[in-house]
Amino acid sequence: MRITSPQSVERDDEEAGFTLVEALVALALFSLLAVVLFDGLRFGLQAWRSGSARAEAFQRELAAQDVLRRLIGNLYPMMLGEGTAQRRIDFDGQAESLEFLSDAPAVSGGAGRFRFKLFADHRRNRVDLVLQAVPELAVQQQPERTLLVSGIDRVEFSYAPRGASTGQADFSTTWQQQIEPPGLIRLRVVMAPGDGRNWPEFVIVPRLQADVACVYDALTMRCRGR
Repeated sequence: MRITSPQSVERDDEEAGFTLVEALVALALFSLLAVVLFDGLRFGLQAWRSGSARAEAFQRELAAQDVLRRLIGNLYPMMLGEGTAQRRIDFDGQAESLEFLSDAPAVSGGAGRFRFKLFADHRRNRVDLVLQAVPELAVQQQPERTLLVSGIDRVEFSYAPRGASTGQADFSTTWQQQIEPPGLIRLRVVMAPGDGRNWPEFVIVPRLQADVACVYDALTMRCRGR
């Protein structure tokens, strides 16, 4: 039989647990670790949100660019006026705006044509690229506005005649009261300094060059039967 001395019992009790100082140090280390882990988690969440927002904005810009290519490429060159001297294409191209007829977007069912106006909307200290659309035969209907890209520096439209080469075309900043649509339409969306976004330069070739089926009606100011 082994006899344990009181000193041994007291020493074993001291070695069985933590002192108050050790417990406080452990709590402090645990708190520091929790703060570090929380900061890392918060940073990761912010990075994920920022990346998701950039990806979403990039997808919206790609969709807007695709819409512009389709609408401008499919513009409808309806002929207006009577007589050789008065005939002109229903197309108004300026340095910061473009108004034309084109096929209806898919969201509207794809029936008929719409009158589109693409322009730089100047508001206070910002410029937005806006697309307005209204059905061709609509009477006193407010156009639907779509914001394509916001917070840009400027928009530049220019036009070249049919037969011009894409790389060597002589572009002008207006195309109005012409007997045919431009052969090339160039669109530049210039971002503000320091803006990381980058829109490519568009040079679009309209698919149709003449409305051979149009018989102009001076009363309705449209093609007969439309």
